[in-house]
Amino acid sequence: MTEEQTSMFSVDLDDSRRSFLKKGAIASSVLAIGASGTAMAQDGDILDEEWKALINISNFYPDARFTFVSGVVEWVPNYGDVTDSWFSDYNTYQIRWLNNGEVVPLFVAHDADIGEYDEDLGFITDADDDQNQPQVFQMSREWSPLGDNEEVITVNASPVDEEDEDEILEGDDWWQPTN
Repeated sequence: MTEEQTSMFSVDLDDSRRSFLKKGAIASSVLAIGASGTAMAQDGDILDEEWKALINISNFYPDARFTFVSGVVEWVPNYGDVTDSWFSDYNTYQIRWLNNGEVVPLFVAHDADIGEYDEDLGFITDADDDQNQPQVFQMSREWSPLGDNEEVITVNASPVDEEDEDEILEGDDWWQPTN
């Protein structure tokens, strides 16, 4: 290679490296802006914060979806070493698991905003979308034992997004009024 060819190659290499770095910086900036926009859009889709509850371990289905099919039930369970004081910060509700139709008690923390129970419809309605359909929630995968008791566990749950909720309820008609 002649000196002139080497010099031209070096200039092209430097220009292409500089160009690559500039394009890379621009692409990174665009990705960062796009990612933050996506995160903001996803934050806007969150209906409520995740809330805490207690459930009997034999009634727990990780990641399963459910609806509330009762208002507050005036009942405090008896789980041996778990005394009434453990449940003083919780309200008892009945939930319906959508994966199997089973109805079980769920002890929801007093400060959880789960919506309003509609006696005429028989479920807690979806306040954000269609007032005539139930709000669908999803149980978290994580859980921890309640003290030393192996029967009762602490769990978290949160509402599913509207699109998933509509899709789930479209294929399940237990909640629709019969004519």
